[in-house]
Amino acid sequence: MLSIERPDSSKVFALISIGIVAAALLLGGTLAATRSLRQEARDKYYAQYNQQQLLIAKEASKTINEQFEAIYGSLKLSRRLLGDTPLIPSSRSFIRDQMQIVLESMEDTPVVEYAVFDIGGKVVGMYPEDEFTIGHDFSWRDYYKWARDVGSEGKRYLSPFMEMVGGLLKGKKALIAANGIYGGDGKFRGVVIALVNFDAIVNQHILPIRLGESGYAWLIDSKNRSILVDPRGRVGGQSFEDAFLPKWPKLYSIAMESQNGKPGKDWYDYEDPESPANMTRKLVGYYPVEIAGSLWTLGVCTPMREVDALIGSVLRRQNILSWISVASTIIGALILVALLFMWNRTLTREVISRTEDLKDARMQLESTFQELLSAKKMAALGRLSIGIVHEIRNPLSSVLLNMQIIRRKLGGEAELDDNFEIVEEEVQRLNTLLEEVMGFARPPQLRIKKIDIVELIRKVSILVNQQLEEDGIRIAHTWSTAPDYFSGDMEQLKQVFLNLILNAADALKEVKGLKLITVHTLSDGGNVIITVSDTGKGIPEAEIDKIFDPFYTTKAQGGGLGLSIAQNVIIRHGGTIEVKSPPRRGAKFTIRLPRNGPALSEEIL
Repeated sequence: MLSIERPDSSKVFALISIGIVAAALLLGGTLAATRSLRQEARDKYYAQYNQQQLLIAKEASKTINEQFEAIYGSLKLSRRLLGDTPLIPSSRSFIRDQMQIVLESMEDTPVVEYAVFDIGGKVVGMYPEDEFTIGHDFSWRDYYKWARDVGSEGKRYLSPFMEMVGGLLKGKKALIAANGIYGGDGKFRGVVIALVNFDAIVNQHILPIRLGESGYAWLIDSKNRSILVDPRGRVGGQSFEDAFLPKWPKLYSIAMESQNGKPGKDWYDYEDPESPANMTRKLVGYYPVEIAGSLWTLGVCTPMREVDALIGSVLRRQNILSWISVASTIIGALILVALLFMWNRTLTREVISRTEDLKDARMQLESTFQELLSAKKMAALGRLSIGIVHEIRNPLSSVLLNMQIIRRKLGGEAELDDNFEIVEEEVQRLNTLLEEVMGFARPPQLRIKKIDIVELIRKVSILVNQQLEEDGIRIAHTWSTAPDYFSGDMEQLKQVFLNLILNAADALKEVKGLKLITVHTLSDGGNVIITVSDTGKGIPEAEIDKIFDPFYTTKAQGGGLGLSIAQNVIIRHGGTIEVKSPPRRGAKFTIRLPRNGPALSEEIL
């Protein structure tokens, strides 16, 4: 009689126990490794984000410095225009006219008033002129004492932050920039000052810096230990101690450390903008602003919770994948212990399949993270473009102003007039290119209103009719006789269609035979469709995918931003723009716009 040996239950139990223990150890190790990797990724992202904030602070600081360089340059120009003019009451009209020239040349700056004081500290001329100020004695003011005591031409004075109690800036915050006026013998003759609207500086250079939903920039006077713009975006005036102690010692420590005049990156706790009664932790990058012996520090900060939100989706995916991996490993271990021999081949195939899934998931995770980094780099590039525009625009304005002064002094010499006109045209062309770059980097907000598409195309046609007739180009329209209304920004859309028609005109200049541009409008349910086509040579197939890329152009003139800006305007309206160009049959642009305007998420006025 054959006997069947029953399996030893103790051995089976031991194998299962070993498998469970091994699985538990693997689970613990995986979770520990996952937490470590997540924390490492978060720390690296914090560091990278803070570095970007520091770069933004640096560019903003350079822009503010350029602003004040222009202001002190205007004071130098004022001294030059005054020359050896006696600083006496009888020179009042001459001084006023010269100050008017300087102020009009500084329209893009926050300077609102220029004034000239005589050797005794009395106002002898100013623009805009104020009857109540002319002749008053200001010899007790710091800027007069400074100019009188310094005794050196070219040195610069900048007053502390102050609140005006009268004049053009009554109730607003202001600064005074000053230069002493000295004769050829080096003796003190008087003072010229520029009244600077500090609120305008804040609105132009500080408040627009916003990262995330509640990230702000702040500005402090490190030398005088006072707050200029506080961490909630409000113009301040308190001392470091009153503003930060005893509640915010970390921020106080950063403010005190800024007195060394060095840039830095850090974190601090402060009021939560969404709930002031609560506290939130912020990342900050700060950079010094050195002006006329004063030391300011500009900081750019973002709540950590918003930074966490940017990488939260990536970390959540990573967490899910980790749990899937752990669960799969545990199940595989139990199955391996219980059915080692029976399911060997099946388990092998399962492991291979799971491995491929994890590879795909990892590739997707890496791709998503790279897209996130690319988006942040493009945002930084936009802000850098704005900084570069500001850095170029001020020197251009100075070039144009000084050239105009030289031209007036030389009189009307015909031999030089042509050269002056060429310089002015080139400066204007550079200013136009800078405007295009600014429009691309920081597009204006949409001003939505009801628009008749027929009327819009008619206005654009009127603008170009004269130029098209001179070039022998005919423009044809096909539209309904009744008004066809939709919601959009009239001026920005007008610029889009003007750009398309002028591009078509450029393409037809070299064409022999029929030169025709056709604009066609029609309704398609909830959309308005507009097509602009021409009978030119068309767009080469190799270039058609690049025409909407920024700075791509085939023209000798132009910056290559026209079609990029046009595409951006159409997308912000919730529409689409497409182009087709069959060989040697011209180009056809098709724009589709929603009749009800852009989505509510778009910032509109």
